[in-house]
Amino acid sequence: MNFSLVIVTFAAFLTPMFLARFHLTFIPTTVAEIFVGILLGKSGLNIIETNAVLSTISTLGVVLLLFLSGMEIDFSLFKKPDVSTPLAARQAENATKQTPLKVASLAYGGTIASSVLLAGLFRFLGFFSDVQLAAILFSTVALGVVLSVLKENELLGKAYGQTLLLFAVLGEVFPLLGLTIYSSLKSGDSSTLWLISVIFLVAVLLLLRFRNFFTVFKKYTKATTQLDIRLAFVVVITLVVLAETVGAENALGAFLAGIVIKLLEPEKKTEEKLDAIGYGFFIPFFFILTGVNLDLSSIFSSSETLILIPLF
Repeated sequence: MNFSLVIVTFAAFLTPMFLARFHLTFIPTTVAEIFVGILLGKSGLNIIETNAVLSTISTLGVVLLLFLSGMEIDFSLFKKPDVSTPLAARQAENATKQTPLKVASLAYGGTIASSVLLAGLFRFLGFFSDVQLAAILFSTVALGVVLSVLKENELLGKAYGQTLLLFAVLGEVFPLLGLTIYSSLKSGDSSTLWLISVIFLVAVLLLLRFRNFFTVFKKYTKATTQLDIRLAFVVVITLVVLAETVGAENALGAFLAGIVIKLLEPEKKTEEKLDAIGYGFFIPFFFILTGVNLDLSSIFSSSETLILIPLF
């Protein structure tokens, strides 16, 4: 095994320390990790050799990133408000006028409309020949980057942060579904599209099967068993493998796994342990290797690509 794994590990460790040392905390860590990857990768020093080990860790990183994204949704926002008293009723009435979900849905609806118009315009200008694919690409939101920025600025506990998170979730999930459907239709094998619903069905079954897990698991868990973490990975791996089996993106399965675990109402300690596993090791590898694999010379060699960069 070469030293690429060692270099990336050190890069993941040193990047946030560098930002803190030079008071560059206004730069999101994920963005800095991508730039570090560019510096070390094929567009820079070219000292990182992508291999099977790094690719596997990177894949686990994006899976855990989407899993933790699902766990960050505050489902209390979807509960029916308390109207037991006149004051509570008035507060509930005001609160339901502009809920995070409603605002995020309206904003993303506008994004979809804009994406379709842009796709049509770019086809007219000759940049794209496939309007459907262009619309899907333009409507995609980088959920991982948005989530990381919200976490770093401690905004996830606020309505504003949840609105941005839900907007990013819609911008990740809908394009994933759209891309899956698009690929099936283009390949002429649309007969298996119904299998996507199996992922959601299995997610519901897992939720029902383990709905009381976190109320009783203290009776069985030990320091060496960590049953809560084992359950999380059972759900993640099951839904990710199922998603890949039915032809969907593994990110969709990972995101649904996060929702399932969140709805099981784990303890705060469990959430912190999962955060530590993801953000402490796997997720930084994903962002750094994203930068490593970027070929800037190819991107900047095309004038058409340069025009499209601001849209993404």
